[in-house]
Amino acid sequence: MTVRRPRLRRLVTGVGLATVAALVSSCSGIGADTSVSPGLEVRGAEVQPVRAFFPPPAKGASQRDIVLGFLRAGAASDGNFDTARSYLTPDADKGWVPEGEVVLYSTTTPLSITNRTPDVAVLAGPVEASIGADGRYVKAAVGAKRRVEFQFARIDGEWRISNVPKGFGRWITTTDLGRLLQPYSLHYIASDRRALVPDRRWFPPDHLATRLARAQLDDPPAYLGDAVRNDVPRGSRLTADSVSVTDGVARVDITGPVPTDKTQRENVWAQLVSTLLQDPTVQGVTIRVRDVTLELPDVDLPVRTIEEVGFPAPPVVPLGRPLIRRGDTIYLLPSTSFVDRDPQKSGNVDVPKDYRSLALSADGTEIATVDPDGGHSRFRGVTRYEVAFVGTRVGNPAYDTRNFLWAGALGIDDDSGTHLWAFSVAGDPAKPPPAVGLPADWLTTRRVVESKPSPSGDRIALLHTAENGSDPQVTVTGIARGPGGQPVGLGSPLRLGATLVNPAGLVWLS
Repeated sequence: MTVRRPRLRRLVTGVGLATVAALVSSCSGIGADTSVSPGLEVRGAEVQPVRAFFPPPAKGASQRDIVLGFLRAGAASDGNFDTARSYLTPDADKGWVPEGEVVLYSTTTPLSITNRTPDVAVLAGPVEASIGADGRYVKAAVGAKRRVEFQFARIDGEWRISNVPKGFGRWITTTDLGRLLQPYSLHYIASDRRALVPDRRWFPPDHLATRLARAQLDDPPAYLGDAVRNDVPRGSRLTADSVSVTDGVARVDITGPVPTDKTQRENVWAQLVSTLLQDPTVQGVTIRVRDVTLELPDVDLPVRTIEEVGFPAPPVVPLGRPLIRRGDTIYLLPSTSFVDRDPQKSGNVDVPKDYRSLALSADGTEIATVDPDGGHSRFRGVTRYEVAFVGTRVGNPAYDTRNFLWAGALGIDDDSGTHLWAFSVAGDPAKPPPAVGLPADWLTTRRVVESKPSPSGDRIALLHTAENGSDPQVTVTGIARGPGGQPVGLGSPLRLGATLVNPAGLVWLS
């Protein structure tokens, strides 16, 4: 039986852009003294950040004033919440956990505070995002709102909050975010090779070594699934619930079983050293497990780099050349210095212009496309090879750095619930192995428009919609791999860019 592949309808989208950028700023002054003098030692004394102080409750403050004052005092730096606690009764103070969820709201839209009863006030307003106790930043959907209730009691004739809502941590403005929390990376071991996979979190900079170590001991996040593992023994905890830093050396004392395997020990060192050295006060790390120093042969303590413990250097990720197509011909993209010159031919085979959504392999030798009839093709040398037919309404193709081509498709028959596929491109393109379907419950009613593996190949970003083209979403998930790097499964979905409207494509920036 011949299955005719229907022509893929063009997806009309707007343009969306999601970026993650780290900004480093500095300031300098101009003085009259121009003599040369010694500067700061490398990784020497750090410039102290500006500290924010807030006043305690004013005499005769209204319930509205108490709520607003409590919120602003919760934006204190250095983890000092004494002023914020002065807005609470002693019982409420005991139940408040300021290190819980952080809710971000914009100063452009005022919060509302209204009385439901004489001793209950309701705080409500739109929110921009939230940061959980685990440091995970989650952008709120468009129009998202929060509503919480505070109970009040009088102490010496003055209003105080007598009951903080369960789970209420702090509400801060979006402009306060950069002052109070910063992005840092935890590190996990890739499941199919010895490499570190970072996971970005947000933490306050005070007691940073403790915060980072505590988070690193926990299980990897669900979205990474089986793509990574944590080689710190499961169930390990900080012995004194803190990490001490003395003379630039962070001492990590943890409970749990002592790793006996040399490779596992090296991995534990690599994870904790990579994570803790993000603290500017840390220049080296020591690790003790159940009062036993985690030693390695020929390694002096403290450890200052992962290379010292024998962990392999990060592999060089091959990146394809920047190309453009004019008509049927593929050209090298000219540099910005020579934009007025004609680009040079790339040496790749011409691709007819009715083949769209071109993707370039990491080594630059192969191009994948969406065919005019709605399938996929690979162009290698001067030959076009059809990619195995796996379903209808195929998505844009993309290569990873492990010799696999990825694309979405609405599966048919026994594979009707599979909407994401990987095709091996390592061997003879005329005799390719069967396609690998990556079933995921959260994709069974979705159409994958575009799939973009990360440069390291441990994660994949997906642009997907409902099958009728509505409700576009961007999701990131981990890729579990088996022998030879073959994809075998996906993690849970982690949605990004909830406020994007009609995103048109994906690109990894880091």
